[in-house]
Amino acid sequence: MKSFRNKLTVVGLVVGSFLGVANAAPIIVFEAPLDNWHQEVSADFAVNRELGRAWIDVKVTTESLSEAPPTEEVIMKMVEGLYYDSAHKQVLYRSASEPIVCAEDATFLWKTYLKSTGQCLLNPRTEQRKVDDGFSTVDKTVAQVVFDAQTLTAGQRAPASKGKIAETVGK
Repeated sequence: MKSFRNKLTVVGLVVGSFLGVANAAPIIVFEAPLDNWHQEVSADFAVNRELGRAWIDVKVTTESLSEAPPTEEVIMKMVEGLYYDSAHKQVLYRSASEPIVCAEDATFLWKTYLKSTGQCLLNPRTEQRKVDDGFSTVDKTVAQVVFDAQTLTAGQRAPASKGKIAETVGK
């Protein structure tokens, strides 16, 4: 009987390590109607390295009908659990199980920028909706930015976590 339980445990661990990435619940970071069809929405991570803070910059770009350059409005959005770790130079998101590395500092021509790891997706999207203004309903284009953190399984730990696991095992 013990042999069967041991085999079952080993099979469970092997299957669990192959499952890969599971999604945490997506978070709607930004939602607003667009004023006209000349607008586009995008999003990037932003940080204050000295204070250890991270947020999402939502950019609403409006194309000009003339030859003027497009205008860009940046809206800073906080996400609970998102922070900057200055020791590891990473943007992290606290999930239920462990921190997820969303972005890391990178340097190009002596300028530091944030490079996404692909583990925290920022998905801008638009959809047509009926919006009620209290007097009538109108079809409007509504923009959203969705933050979708990818939770890693035991076989695929984030780089920041590997050192902590090795330290714990070594003790």
